[in-house]
Amino acid sequence: MNNSLSRLIDGMVATLRTEVIPKLEGEFARGQAFGVIYMLNSIRLRADWSPAFLGEQLAALAELSQTLSAQGVEADRLPEVPATALPDLRALEAARDEGDRRVCALIDWVEDNRAALPAARATAVDAALRHYMNRQIRWEMSTSAKPMFAEISSGEE
Repeated sequence: MNNSLSRLIDGMVATLRTEVIPKLEGEFARGQAFGVIYMLNSIRLRADWSPAFLGEQLAALAELSQTLSAQGVEADRLPEVPATALPDLRALEAARDEGDRRVCALIDWVEDNRAALPAARATAVDAALRHYMNRQIRWEMSTSAKPMFAEISSGEE
């Protein structure tokens, strides 16, 4: 029987907590072990990327594209979002990365052309971009491991 990556990592973390850390002498060594636990938890949350993980990011790009289109932003400046679900994760990741690249180019374009844009349009585009970035940050934070700064620095749980 095979275990999932998450289950294997949970087992490693449990072993570190119950078998390794109690036997380590010195705050530095224990802090390093807590650092390993933090990294393992981060890997557990991120290593097994699924369509749902990338799907949320692509949904945020689609929402931004629709909002900006309603504000009159030219189609070639909008982030490209695939019309249908792509069959493999690499294609989804490439679509997300291309969308992010186009968002960065749009931010540069808005800044370079701010003086020529109507004030209301520039404000609306800025608001749409801020909403998109906030949505992405909330998603990143929800899929990140809980920081273990106190444990790492003190060597104590």
